[in-house]
Amino acid sequence: MSQFVAPIAGSPPITDTKADAEIFLVECARGLHRYGAPAHVLEAELVRTGSRLGLAVQIFSLPTYLAISIGPLDRQRTFHLRVDPGSIALRSRDDMHAIQRQVLDGDLTCAQGTRAFRELHLRPDDFGLIWRMLAYGLSACAAARFFNGGIREIIASAILGILIGTMVVSFNVRRDRAAITEFIAGIIATLGAWIISWLFPPIGTNIIVLASIVSLLPGYTLTTSLTEVATRNLASGGSRFVGAAMTLLALGFGVAIGDKIVEHLPSIQSSISQPLLPWTILPAAFSIAFAMLILLQAKIRDSFIILCAVLLGLYGARFGAVLVGPQLGVCIGAFLVSLTGNIFSHVTKRSPNMVIAPGLIPLVPGSLGIRGASALFHNDTETGASWAIAALVVAGSLVAGLLAANVFVPPRRTA
Repeated sequence: MSQFVAPIAGSPPITDTKADAEIFLVECARGLHRYGAPAHVLEAELVRTGSRLGLAVQIFSLPTYLAISIGPLDRQRTFHLRVDPGSIALRSRDDMHAIQRQVLDGDLTCAQGTRAFRELHLRPDDFGLIWRMLAYGLSACAAARFFNGGIREIIASAILGILIGTMVVSFNVRRDRAAITEFIAGIIATLGAWIISWLFPPIGTNIIVLASIVSLLPGYTLTTSLTEVATRNLASGGSRFVGAAMTLLALGFGVAIGDKIVEHLPSIQSSISQPLLPWTILPAAFSIAFAMLILLQAKIRDSFIILCAVLLGLYGARFGAVLVGPQLGVCIGAFLVSLTGNIFSHVTKRSPNMVIAPGLIPLVPGSLGIRGASALFHNDTETGASWAIAALVVAGSLVAGLLAANVFVPPRRTA
């Protein structure tokens, strides 16, 4: 086979074959998808990387499918990949960016880069199952505080969060069980809230239910889908939006089933315990930052970065709420988080997602969506529609903030 040489002036000498470069691009696409890159980011990265390697690339990305065509139209080679919907893995995404840079700078060959990608995929997570279960509990107790719950609600949410996290980790081992994770979680959250309220009244059951399933809410997926639609990736954005809607419906259906069971049990007093002082928001932010460190599979040494990102998102949105109201205020929070993430990427030459993902997740409208789905299952169409519209407004506001930040400080290009 003929040797492949990059035709761009100033590029380092390449000793790979054309096939090596093509396989490197395919593995690059698979990795970006696996670690949560949306369609527009994945396409831009692959086109730029292919250009640096002297290859024309066209890519079609869906949450469960990738088609990558390499070469001129009359001699195209197309790869079809069946993939699972990607999830954010900050450490792996960061390491992948480093491998890309090494290949494009000539420090590694494409074949070596491909092997490094595959070894990266096989590497075990830094945090084991116990840590992941704990992360669900931490995010639940932090969410209970953000929902203005008292100490009783926080403790109850943490207990149910760990229980649901254990169920999620166990069910995700098998694909057939993973499909019913959200449905079962909704039932567990509702029945668990009733049991705790019956044993230790009074307590706010609505807060407990929302907080205990907060880690399963697809608010980030919903925001990503609208971002893809806004960047004209309609097929991927539409598919991802339907996936987020189905997750919300599964959670809402589980909560509705739990409510129907509770109707046949002894009645309980549902009232929120004494609210905590405002300064307790800060420990809640620390809790959610530590939970994000585990659930987003980041490096331990990046804990301070993630904490700063969470605080920036939360207090940026609060500042925006003072200026333009709560639903549009998240636009300012998203703008500040995205702007900071892009600047961070330019300065450190690392992925901007290290800042953007943990900064946005506390702002996403998942809780609004589940309230809308739950209202619809209780035949309250008007309330359900209003909550759903509110969720879309918040998600749209986040997208506007993200895109506006990219205009002021464009994301750093890996290739």
